[in-house]
Amino acid sequence: MTTDSTVSKTQHRLSLFVAILALAFVLRGPLTGVGPLLQNIQAQLHISSTLAGLLTTVPLLTFGLFSIFIPRLAARFGSEQMVFFALWVLTLGLVLRCGSGLFLLLAGTTLLSCAIAVGNVLIPSMVKQYFPFKMGLVTALYALIMNVGGAAGSALSAPLAHSNLWGWRGALVAWVLPALVAMVIWWLPFKTANAIPRAAVRSRPVTVHLWRNPLAWQVTLFMGFQSFLFYSTVSWLPQIVAKAGVSATEAGGWLGLMQLVMVPTNLLIPIYAARLKQQQWIGALCGVSLILSVLLLMSPWRSCYFPAVLLLGLGISGAFCLSMMFFSLRSSSVTEGVLLSGMAQTCGYLFAAVGPVLMGALHDIMHSWFPALVLMFFAALVITVSGWKAGQDRKLADFQ
Repeated sequence: MTTDSTVSKTQHRLSLFVAILALAFVLRGPLTGVGPLLQNIQAQLHISSTLAGLLTTVPLLTFGLFSIFIPRLAARFGSEQMVFFALWVLTLGLVLRCGSGLFLLLAGTTLLSCAIAVGNVLIPSMVKQYFPFKMGLVTALYALIMNVGGAAGSALSAPLAHSNLWGWRGALVAWVLPALVAMVIWWLPFKTANAIPRAAVRSRPVTVHLWRNPLAWQVTLFMGFQSFLFYSTVSWLPQIVAKAGVSATEAGGWLGLMQLVMVPTNLLIPIYAARLKQQQWIGALCGVSLILSVLLLMSPWRSCYFPAVLLLGLGISGAFCLSMMFFSLRSSSVTEGVLLSGMAQTCGYLFAAVGPVLMGALHDIMHSWFPALVLMFFAALVITVSGWKAGQDRKLADFQ
């Protein structure tokens, strides 16, 4: 029985590893693919820039409002079961948002965002639970595949929209296929998880009061402002650089390149960070890279935009990987890790949700992208400071 149980757990870890990578590919592409198509969507549905910003704000609001409930649901139903069900919801949302009218577009976006939130919150804790000695490597591969998917969404959306009869709807519905593939792959972990003993998420009591914990808030600010910059960038970068005559297709290619630049960062930072006791220099350097990128975007010269996009990719990917690592590195147990993930993603995404709408509103009022870039500059400053603080070798329990 012991041998059979060991084999079963080994097979479960192997199938879970493959499933995590399959899930990672569909966690960003359905969202990043919207940015290059915003102008097309605005023109066809006759909506303002502020309302168009809701298409990237709805996912963030959904992440924020729903993430706080995910740890409790996972404790009751199981993480693998939650992810498998989420993939069904993701597929339904992808189909609905390509229907006729703004209502279905927003409804489908809300559904697929709920599904993505499940992966956002649970995958870091599952990595800590099932791959404790390979946490850096698995996180690196997970982040790598996720950003490859994000790059595909950004780079291929505009060309797909121009090459099919359904326009932007055809470009967005293409994500149904990889979602279905991920669902099939998750069937084995889902099935196996029902047959082997599973430690409950709340098996170890948590005495840390996260909402009064300074370190928890530092991780939350770091994660939140990283999300603020990422989603603001994928929403409005094509229009920000359009002032220099950059076409939507070219700008979409730049977004794709920005996320491909994330590849070496995604591979190196989690592995390197897992070996260090302190990661404050990594966190601060991510912020400095973002500060420089925003300053270059403020320049009137087109030649400055390309290096700005590269620096954005490095800074955002580094901050994202590090924030995922902080959920495990700053917690003492899987329980604390999943609760910290839920808190950071709840508050962080709610704060980040302000970004796309506020930037769109500032542009509508000021008829310039400069005020929005100033906002991005201050976000980069907060990332620098919070990254330095959260990167110090401390645990949540040290502040009790």
